[in-house]
Amino acid sequence: MQFLSDEWADAYTTLLNEDPIVQKKLKRFSSCFKYEVNDREDIDSLVIEVRKGQCTSYGPEDAFNPKEIEFSMSSDTNTWEKIFKHEFSIKDALSAKSFQLSGPKLKAFSNKSGLEKSVDLMFEMEGVTL
Repeated sequence: MQFLSDEWADAYTTLLNEDPIVQKKLKRFSSCFKYEVNDREDIDSLVIEVRKGQCTSYGPEDAFNPKEIEFSMSSDTNTWEKIFKHEFSIKDALSAKSFQLSGPKLKAFSNKSGLEKSVDLMFEMEGVTL
């Protein structure tokens, strides 16, 4: 399945919504996350909305209020490919200069374990291509 496609978003949001750790740790968490491949104009960015730990919607960035998009995860094609081929761990990705993760630090720190688990689930997905 192609990264950031509707198929990928369906699979990822299902993983998040069915994971008991994510649900427990993020039950009071609400935000919007933008994911993008920053060196490919042919792949649109994707926003996933989370309300009280549940992924409630997703879609193109222009379908969301820009003020509601608090977090962003962005990288180039090469880095994303390494992530989905399991050549990069989250630690490797975060230390790569090409990988950017941004958002309100206090909110992220307050929800650290749930957010880490959600990223781990994304990195563990099988069959993801660009």
